[in-house]
Formats: sequence, structure tokens, C-alpha cells
Amino acid sequence: MSLHSLAGKSILIVEDEYHIASGLASHLLSAGVDVVGPASGVDDALKYISARHHLAGAILDIRLGDTNVFPVADELNRLSIPYLFATALEADQIPARHADAIVLRKPVEDDAIVAALTQVVRDDPVSIEQACRNGVLAKLPQRSLDLILPKLRAMTLPRGAVMERPNQLVRRVYFPIDCVGSLIVVGREGSRIETGLVGREGMTGTGLADGDFQTPYELITQIDGDALAAGVEDFVRILETVPELRLLSGRFARSLGIQVSYTALSNARFDIKQRLARWLVMVHDRVPGRHFHLTHEYLAIMLGVRRPSVTDALHILEGDKLIRSTRGNIEIRDRRGLVAAAGEAFGAPEAEYDRLMALPIASTYTSEMRAMAIK
Repeated sequence: MSLHSLAGKSILIVEDEYHIASGLASHLLSAGVDVVGPASGVDDALKYISARHHLAGAILDIRLGDTNVFPVADELNRLSIPYLFATALEADQIPARHADAIVLRKPVEDDAIVAALTQVVRDDPVSIEQACRNGVLAKLPQRSLDLILPKLRAMTLPRGAVMERPNQLVRRVYFPIDCVGSLIVVGREGSRIETGLVGREGMTGTGLADGDFQTPYELITQIDGDALAAGVEDFVRILETVPELRLLSGRFARSLGIQVSYTALSNARFDIKQRLARWLVMVHDRVPGRHFHLTHEYLAIMLGVRRPSVTDALHILEGDKLIRSTRGNIEIRDRRGLVAAAGEAFGAPEAEYDRLMALPIASTYTSEMRAMAIK
């Protein structure tokens, strides 16, 4: 959905920063949206909600002066009005009762907020063609897909959307189509480093198949795009009736663990240029086309290095004519050369993914396999 799909709808803005609130309001008004507010505090927001009986959605900053916005979110929940959070606070400060809301980390562009808001009004049925654009779902037999499709919902995830929060319950399972999520370890002092990527080849929430409803990681969208999502309760019920999905979930979890181990190897042994080349090829494998939007600051966080180091490495790769880097955008010019630049940092996890996901769905321990194991 585009910005214009919100035309005529009433959207509440709750934001106490004047310039942010006025800029977002102007952006929405330009497309014919009925902007309610902006409200700078909880009381004003509740008054707007009480006076407007046809709110289509809301955008909420979490910290409003000395108070939190959660009473407003509670009232929106009671009225079944969709909302999202746009905040500079850590996602783990959100109460469990609001853990399934989309969270965008500031600073965030107005277009990203709008993209996140438009997805909450989507209610299109998911087609088999859509489902088969995801690598896990594409491996399922037709009868299994028929059981799963009614439980899936198409969503557009903007860059910066938090899909999972450290040490909190998982609320949704995502099957990416053309978005890419970063698996991030968050230190006690707030430091961050990426340990893995999840794109159209896989899924999130793999621990659910083993009865683990919590995650130690932050999972955040780094490349915006579409995904199919299922609520946790629906997903767990699906696992009971579709054993093939449980099997594929476990295989993808194993391949992701291998990817994470190679990230550790890369961080320990390889220089910034090699690590960056590996990372760019991995993203290229997961997004359509040859262009993607990434800033130097974001790359520095993902690679756990200083921004000038990323800038220098990008200049080297560009000088070798492997990429073209402009402000906030990267174009892959020579994938083969980029793979060569990545060297042994790239390839082994990808090969293991292909091997694991190619194993037969009806896996049996054959006499030949037993003989090999004994040898």
C-alpha cells in the first residue's frame, strides 16, 4: 500500500517533539489523510480518541515528557484500533501486553512510518504464489500449504521495524519475501552487533518448534519489504497439523546457527573489506535487484566497527568496480568479484543451507546411512 491508500482515513499522532510531529502531520495531510492531533500528552490523546469514533490507526511516541504513552495504547487496544510505536527508547521497555505492536526505532523517516501504518489495514488473502516466494514455505507440499495459508497475513515491514525483542516472548512468526532481518546481540550497556541475516530463504521463531517461546536476540528489519506473518498461537497449532513445517523449521534453525558461527569466524579473522564484501553478497542473495538502501552508520552498527572504517572499505570495493556507493544507496556491479573479495568468509553456510533444505521432507534413517555412520 502507498501513502495515498490512507487518504480519507483518520490517523492519530501522539508525539511531544514539535518538529517531528508537524513534519509527519504535513506528510500525511499532503495525501489527504485526516490527521488527528498531534497530541503531545496522554490526556490530550485520550480526549482525541474519545471525540473521534472512526479512528483508523495511531502513531505513538512512547516517552511523552515525564510519562509513558501506554494508557493511550491500552485504550486503542480496547477499541481494536491499530497502532505502532515510533521511539528512541529500547524495545524491552514496552510492556508484554503491547509486545505484538510494530516498533520503529528513531530516527525514522516519515515514509517508513507510513509504510508500517499502511500494513495494519491490509487484509488481503495470501496466495500460493506469494507463499512460494519464501524458501521454507516453497518446500511444503500442496496439502500443507492449504492448511497454512488461511493463518498467514501479508505485511510490509519498513527498515527499523523490531520483529523480536531480547528476552521477551515471541509474538509473531515471519516468513520474509523480500525484506531482510538482522539478528542482533544486544549487550548490557546497549552495544549492538549483528550475528546473522534472515531473508526469503528462511523464517523467524524457529525456537517455537522446540517449545521455546522466548528469544535472546533482537531481530530488526534492515532491508524493508514484504513478509508473511502468523500469530504465535496459530503457528503452534499449525506445527501440530503440519509436521513438515516443524522439520523445515529445525533445518533452517540449524543452517542459521552455522551462519552465526561463520559470522564469529569472520569477525575474529578477516579484515573489514572481506567482512563487508561477505555481508553485501549475503544481502544481495536475499533481495531482488542489485540496489539497496543502507547508510554508512547502519553498516557500522551491523559490522561492529567505526563508521570511518566502513567508509574506507566501501571506497576500496568501489575502486575495484565491485559496487557503486552513493549517499544511502549501494549497487552491486560485479557479484562474482565481490564473492572473490569475500574469500573463505562466504560460501560454507550457504552450501550447508542448500544441503539441509534439499533433504527429503519424509526423512528416514536408511540402512545405507546407518552403514556410513558405523564407518
